[in-house]
Amino acid sequence: MSELSAKIAELLFRLHRGDENALDEILRLAGGRMLALALSITKNRADAEDAVQTAFIKIVQASGKFRGGNGYGFVMKITQNAALDLLKSRGRRAEVCIDDFFSLSSSEGYDEENILSALTLEQAIGRLPVYGKTLIYYRYYMDMTVREIAAKTGKSKSQIQRDLEETEKTLKNLLAEGDKRTF
Repeated sequence: MSELSAKIAELLFRLHRGDENALDEILRLAGGRMLALALSITKNRADAEDAVQTAFIKIVQASGKFRGGNGYGFVMKITQNAALDLLKSRGRRAEVCIDDFFSLSSSEGYDEENILSALTLEQAIGRLPVYGKTLIYYRYYMDMTVREIAAKTGKSKSQIQRDLEETEKTLKNLLAEGDKRTF
């Protein structure tokens, strides 16, 4: 489990115990990614913001049901469901494009150097095949374990491990090519 996931798990427990600052900390740690996820589903900033607000209400309500583990994944799943529920309530269907999840360079609070690094990473991920993007999304964006990815995709853990290693190698090569190019 990643450090972020563990920190959010701790915050979820604190939130359930009534710590009002825990929700603010979850917002600080995951709010940008929650908005990016909701925006990738709703395709509309106002709807995405509504979905994130709803997600925070649901996070507070569901904090008592959290039993430990991947806190980040728990928060992101609630956000995903809130965005999908919003579309459903408005009679719209989600048309999710995996590329939309990797909008990293638009993150607020980045300085110029970090924005350039995020843009380079975003472009490299954009050059991966769909399966590779999906693996990167599951592993690093949703913070899923190899076992969870295997269950989700119906492949063996060893196959997922090999595919992740190959995808990461390809991504590193694409990043190395990106360092040689100018933007």
